[in-house]
Amino acid sequence: MCDKEFKELIKIAVEKLKDESVLKLLQTDASYQKDSNNEGSAEDAFHQLDLTEKQRAVCQHLLDCRDKQDFEYGTHAYIAGLMDAFHIMAVLFPEKWDTERIRKVLSLKGSEPLPVK
Repeated sequence: MCDKEFKELIKIAVEKLKDESVLKLLQTDASYQKDSNNEGSAEDAFHQLDLTEKQRAVCQHLLDCRDKQDFEYGTHAYIAGLMDAFHIMAVLFPEKWDTERIRKVLSLKGSEPLPVK
């Protein structure tokens, strides 16, 4: 298996694990639940506004862009957390962890991996 295929498998696994792990945390987080309810109320109010079709399309495009950006940020933050965890394990057990290979595999979309401090 080449590095590109391995990287894709890792990305798919990370996204699936992230979704499951984060969902469990969010379901028990009262602050997030309150924010989620507020978002629902704001969305209802948005749909009740008397906007032209063009105004509604512009607003929806803005919201879609923010949602996509938030999703990408969340994915990268999750991967950064994994990389930090691997780095900690490499410090604790240096003979068992190849952090450079892990860092290379976990870097998404050709972005540069975070530097090791």
